[in-house]
Amino acid sequence: MAQPPNNTAVVTALTGSDQTVLSGGGIFFGGTFTETGGSTAGCIIYDNTANSGTILAKVALAANGITHINFANGLAVTTGIRVDITSGAIAGSIHSAS
Repeated sequence: MAQPPNNTAVVTALTGSDQTVLSGGGIFFGGTFTETGGSTAGCIIYDNTANSGTILAKVALAANGITHINFANGLAVTTGIRVDITSGAIAGSIHSAS
C-alpha cells in the first residue's frame, strides 16, 4: 500500500497582511494566491521571518486573478517562511512543513 511522504504539507491561510508562516527550518511547497480587491496585487515569499532575505517566490496577480505555485519536492528553508504583501489584496494559503 502506498504511504504518504514524511514531508506532508500543512496549509496555512493567508491573513491579507504580511505574515510569518513558519519560524525555523522547514520545507516550502508552494501556495494558492487570489486577488480579492478588484485590482492588481503582488507578494514576495522569503526564507526569513522578516520582509528581506532569500526570495523563494514572487507572485504578481491581475485583477481577480488566481495562481498556484507548486514545488513538488519542496524548497528547504533555514530561517522560516515570510509572506510580504507588496501591493493590493490577496487571499489564499501557503503549503509548508516543519
